[in-house]
Amino acid sequence: MIRELARITRLLAFPLTAAALSAAGLAGCSVAGPDEAQAEEDGAVRNVQISAESVARLSPGERLSVDLRAREVMYHVAFEGLDLERVDLDFGEQGKAQMAAAMAPLFSHPYSPLGAQDGRFRITADPSNFAELTADDIAALEVERMIAREHRSGAPKAQPQSLPDECVEQTIYFYVDIVVGETVQSVLCEHTILVCDGSTCDVHTYGGHEYLFCDGQQSWNDARASCASEGKSLVAINDAEEEAWVYGLASALSTQKWWIGLNDRGAEGNFVWDSGEPVGYTNWYAGEPNDVGSGEDCAQLNRFYPELGWNDEPCSLHLRYICESD
Repeated sequence: MIRELARITRLLAFPLTAAALSAAGLAGCSVAGPDEAQAEEDGAVRNVQISAESVARLSPGERLSVDLRAREVMYHVAFEGLDLERVDLDFGEQGKAQMAAAMAPLFSHPYSPLGAQDGRFRITADPSNFAELTADDIAALEVERMIAREHRSGAPKAQPQSLPDECVEQTIYFYVDIVVGETVQSVLCEHTILVCDGSTCDVHTYGGHEYLFCDGQQSWNDARASCASEGKSLVAINDAEEEAWVYGLASALSTQKWWIGLNDRGAEGNFVWDSGEPVGYTNWYAGEPNDVGSGEDCAQLNRFYPELGWNDEPCSLHLRYICESD
């Protein structure tokens, strides 16, 4: 059966309502897209390029309309020189939203697509258009609204060359909820960032303990080993005052995620500190820990920045980490 091909239509500009311009959502998007061709076929998915050249072809006063009713379409948005204020997201009968306003929360998120390796993000109405996502990944997205997956240097996703040994590509998938008229429309965005190990750690003291806030991004196991090499453990947070201090210093360095020592790797649901000290205080975010996909065994800070609250993640992800002396 021949599928109806999606289209990018050019419409004359007209005023949008305040409701159509408001947006709320998680963060950010961008990864490898098609070549400079305007549109390409990839199996059942039609890939469409949105770039500064797309807007340059418009006549004065015209706007570019991205049709998000077409579920078989993947839009590849290239940032460089693109005037997002001349691009609308089209939700058919529900209305339109100006892309610059709708995506503003995304661009200010700790995992903003503005940090994407290739200067692009992808956006689609149907998560199955991302061929690399499994059924379990899509189910996790429905619950978490944001997940991360990693790629080693052997088969880089966004880079044409092999990656340095100390780096991995981390692809962020997240839903953005856009208020259009009286409805909330969800679109799935994706972008890829490069995360690398390093040796820079800021040293601070609190309550007679020494803490290392390490900027190099490692798996939980590797972070634990790095702490142990310094005679320390991954941080154990014992009360709200200590959490506020740790959170403030960590967020001043990066508002992205940080590993802490809490984990249930030994027995599902039985969380313990890496240091071995008893668990007397926790501050899980609402609905956490949820062990989505039966693979989230390690705890971290800042998943819900700027809100406080811990989250469980796959221990294999590469994140910054905090060490504490015993």
